[in-house]
Amino acid sequence: MTKRGASNPGPMRASLCSRIRALPLLAGMLLASASPLFGQVEWRDLVITGGMSGEGYQGKLPSAGSALQDSTQTASALVGELGIRGDGAWSRAGSTRATLFVDGGLRQFSARGFQQRDYAPREWVGEFEGAAYQALGDRYLLSAFAGVRGRAVQDRTPMPLFLQPGYVALSGGTSLRATPGGWDWVDLTVSGEKVDFAAPDFAPQIRLLDRELMTVQVSASRPVDARQGMEAYLAVDLSRFQGQSTFDTADPYRRDRTYRGRVGWNYQGSVLARTGVEGRLNRSNSRRPEYGSVTLDGQLSAVLPGSSVATAYVVITAKRYRESIPFARLLPGEEANSASTAYVSLSRQMARNLDGAFRVGWTRAEAETGDDYFQRLGLSFLLTYRPGG
Repeated sequence: MTKRGASNPGPMRASLCSRIRALPLLAGMLLASASPLFGQVEWRDLVITGGMSGEGYQGKLPSAGSALQDSTQTASALVGELGIRGDGAWSRAGSTRATLFVDGGLRQFSARGFQQRDYAPREWVGEFEGAAYQALGDRYLLSAFAGVRGRAVQDRTPMPLFLQPGYVALSGGTSLRATPGGWDWVDLTVSGEKVDFAAPDFAPQIRLLDRELMTVQVSASRPVDARQGMEAYLAVDLSRFQGQSTFDTADPYRRDRTYRGRVGWNYQGSVLARTGVEGRLNRSNSRRPEYGSVTLDGQLSAVLPGSSVATAYVVITAKRYRESIPFARLLPGEEANSASTAYVSLSRQMARNLDGAFRVGWTRAEAETGDDYFQRLGLSFLLTYRPGG
């Protein structure tokens, strides 16, 4: 079938794709250019992943950001993926002074089940973050960080195969970490982020997602005994959406305040286990996005006979809007914190530096309109290669 619109993503989207693909290369060049005369530079970890999966999607929902209103109740896709991530560090006088993290990947879909045509979306993602550290005595560590992340999507599908639209996000901040007696650490972080979405001609409303965000977070970790620990955080996010009108001349643009808190427990013994509960409360000068939510999460990993590792992971989220409004509240990717998901995986070492894993996963998530959910069920086979392993 003819893939209308897939062969010419337009200059804006093509430019975004180029920038996303360039992030891992830029990170490698910056790390390689550091002079050994001023310390030691090394990659601490480098991981290459690749795999295939089959996925099914369900949920005939409105589609705000697609070229065609071509929704269907069910769709399916074969997906191939390739990714690379690395973690580098610069050390001087026996201590780490700076770190560099890079992560990039590609997913290629072959989607079926839509009424007007088949789709072949291609998704590029990339992230690059650098951080610098300065010790302040024996118990305090000051750090500053900055990064860029992004996504580019070609031939984006209608619902229920949901893919976030392309964007570029710039972020930065500073953190002060203390190690008081009896605690692993206590951390105060102040950060900011600016997100710009790439809106194609047929869906200019995606630019309504452009936002600026400031976050203040206090987090801490404390041991319970030799095998158990507790972690917690409290945070407030202040968001501004300059493209979203409140229809109030005295306060014309949407501003949100999101309060978040989480308490978690972890255990390391014959099995690895962790669980936690997070609460969110969103308030706004616009009525549409006000909500409260509670999320429970848990993970359990154990070594099986034959040196295989089994992992089970689950996240359950309950979300309620403050008011019931019978029109679309959301655009793609705006409220991505409302998903419930679960997966079971079985992994095994296939060679000295090569692991293989089978995974069965399920997701129920809110996408383009408030209180409308789609579901995804998938089976994957993934290979993980560590060149220096």
